[in-house]
Amino acid sequence: MDLAALVRREPDVYAVADGLVAMGEPVELASGDFKAVRVHDAEGRVLVSIEDPVLVEAPGEVARLLGAEAAQRFTAPAWWVDVRAAADVPDAARVARRFAEALVRWAGGTIWPDLPEEPPPRSWKTTGAPTAPEG
Repeated sequence: MDLAALVRREPDVYAVADGLVAMGEPVELASGDFKAVRVHDAEGRVLVSIEDPVLVEAPGEVARLLGAEAAQRFTAPAWWVDVRAAADVPDAARVARRFAEALVRWAGGTIWPDLPEEPPPRSWKTTGAPTAPEG
């Protein structure tokens, strides 16, 4: 299963993956000479590969890559993060989906191929400034 997370601000892939570990996901992270972050299970099998984020700035680029319908629901600029689950490892698809959802939750955006309506981000960093507390 391949997913693309399209997010509104430059994502910190390691922070989100570390957050999954902190929340009890039984995975380990590896990088090194790879072009991607690799998420392993406790047995050392690669579950998920997370590519480096790429900034998509051209207005027509989302349409070119994903089609006109996707471009109507999500426009550039955006950070594109490919999240690939290993096909032959149990639980890989669930971990990939959970990572992509967490990334979108904190950076604002959506996931392709699903492209649900874009929810409001849960991080003040998406807008660039903290909001003052009410009261």
